Amino acid sequence: MERSKGLAQKSHVRVAARSRFGTAATTVLACAARWLGSRRLRVVLVVAAIAFSLPAVGRGLLNDDYMHRAILVGPSPFLDQLSEKGLAPDGSGSLGPSLSDLFVAVTPGQNLDALKAYGALPWWTYEGHRVAFWRPAAALTHWLDYRLFPDRPVLMHLHNILWFAAVVWLVAALYRRFIDAAPVAGLAALLFVLEDSSFFPTMWIANRNLLICLFFGLLAILAHDRWRKDRWRPGAVLAPLCVLLSVLSAEAGIATMAYLFAYEVALRTDHWRNRLLALAPAAGVIVLWRLVYNLLGYGASGGGFYFDPVREPLGYAVAFLQRAPFLLAGQWTTIPPELHSFLPPASRTLLWLVLCILTVLIPLVLWRFVRSHRRAGFWLLAMVLAAVPFCATLPMSRSLLFVAIGAFGLIAEFIAGWLPDSWDDSGRLPPVRAVYARPWWLRASARNLFVLFVVVHVPFAAVARLMAPRVTGQMELRVARTMDLGTMAGLDGQDLVIVNAPNPASFLYEPFLRAYGRQTLPRGLRILAPGFGAVEVARPAANVLTVRSVSRSLFDCQQEGERLDFVFFYRVLSDVRGPGHPLKAGDRVRLERMTAEVRAVDGQGFPAEVAFEFEVPLEDPSLKWLWWDWDKHQYKAFTPPPVGGSVTLVGPF
Repeated sequence: MERSKGLAQKSHVRVAARSRFGTAATTVLACAARWLGSRRLRVVLVVAAIAFSLPAVGRGLLNDDYMHRAILVGPSPFLDQLSEKGLAPDGSGSLGPSLSDLFVAVTPGQNLDALKAYGALPWWTYEGHRVAFWRPAAALTHWLDYRLFPDRPVLMHLHNILWFAAVVWLVAALYRRFIDAAPVAGLAALLFVLEDSSFFPTMWIANRNLLICLFFGLLAILAHDRWRKDRWRPGAVLAPLCVLLSVLSAEAGIATMAYLFAYEVALRTDHWRNRLLALAPAAGVIVLWRLVYNLLGYGASGGGFYFDPVREPLGYAVAFLQRAPFLLAGQWTTIPPELHSFLPPASRTLLWLVLCILTVLIPLVLWRFVRSHRRAGFWLLAMVLAAVPFCATLPMSRSLLFVAIGAFGLIAEFIAGWLPDSWDDSGRLPPVRAVYARPWWLRASARNLFVLFVVVHVPFAAVARLMAPRVTGQMELRVARTMDLGTMAGLDGQDLVIVNAPNPASFLYEPFLRAYGRQTLPRGLRILAPGFGAVEVARPAANVLTVRSVSRSLFDCQQEGERLDFVFFYRVLSDVRGPGHPLKAGDRVRLERMTAEVRAVDGQGFPAEVAFEFEVPLEDPSLKWLWWDWDKHQYKAFTPPPVGGSVTLVGPF
């Protein structure tokens, strides 16, 4: 009897505790709903976005920023140094060349030959390699920077941050307009601000184009909605105009069409003919823009980093299958898309399979919610389609900014459907718990997905957002070490020969970086081989050096190890000769004072052994030799072996 009474008392205590906990949780959620539903939230989020981004202001210039300076700065000692090496662009500082050439990194007939002759591009670069983008709207903002504060990178970073603040304002406005429940709209905007992928575009001055592109894309969506929903006639003109400004800021602006298309498919109920006519102006802008883009010779092709869907449709199709799961599943789960570039092939394939499952499984779990809620269908369709254009380049977190708009709209509405009624001040949200009432396994799956979304996109995302400056800075320093050649006086009369460069593609920026730092530029750069694996260096003659891979090819780092490593990232960066343009034994590449002859290749056309013939003996003082020490992670002086001798340089594993 006493035992039964004791058990009853304990049960009563547990019920009371659960009740008190439930009451406290309900109170907290109600307070959160009031705060997120406040009209002042938009200002708070903009201030928070600026505060999160402020660590970027001290980062200085990075990579393309140095090349942009050569195009934008005008007459200067910086430009004089580059002119001596044939690397200075024509018309520096003029508005016309700045608008047309600022985002032209490499293109045949313009600067490819000069960059390759000097050695900023390695000898194995494909003769048709092209990385040329037309972004005049974004270029104009950089031209103004160099007219107003040419030597103040801090102000240029602040300029980036202001564009991001404007994006956050528009994102919050878009959610408030599209989502009936104000607290849910506020939650979606908060999730967007907590997304750490926005830090890199504020840190990298040259990546401002993505923020400007997103800004005009958001304006286009808002204008289109006002036109179609409120019959606001100016929207019929402003929406396609903003689409044009978006694609003239960055090619990513095509993702704006994903939202306009999803809008007409999922949110409109009028006749299909009317919906197609509503899309016609924006679609016509995209088609006209791409025609002009092609006629002017812009695009990216010939390498493996970018795949132009128009110039290389098959290569892009393969890249889409490989890259899309990293973007979509990465957005759902916050798994960094960059893992695609930092993992060896076996591990990358395994992760790809996992992400493919998640890419399919998560929408399947959400499908019942999407079917019962028209707006959820809009968010889902828009985010999936928005990822399509970003598959043209390597998966990166910054590529998720367009995708995130749809994802966080859907995630916020799904989360709110599990929360108390105080989150729905409109009475229009579908009761998610009722939608998933049965069967039990589907309800359990939906509840687990709810927990996943809350955990990874609120506390975990907040920590990642705060850590983003530190993590990004550490990665930047790691890459910068592969470019740290030191001051090395007297290089103006010497060729700098690097036997095994771990990050050969980034030497594209080396002469511009050294000129900016007022350091001596070498007479020429000669990168013999990438440092992705161990190589055997032999000397068959006084002026000849051969470099042979210990593995299958000089570009093979796949068989060397199975851990996550920067070497795999350097490898994908160095795809300046795409898989459709293989080398073959006997190919010769002639540069000033050096000729490279391919002696052997692997089955994919990558060189396995190359002989380098110089005009002078290898000990000649006109040659300065370096090699990369993977143990110390730094460059060291290299002494060529004696004639008939050889030496092995170890790889990263």
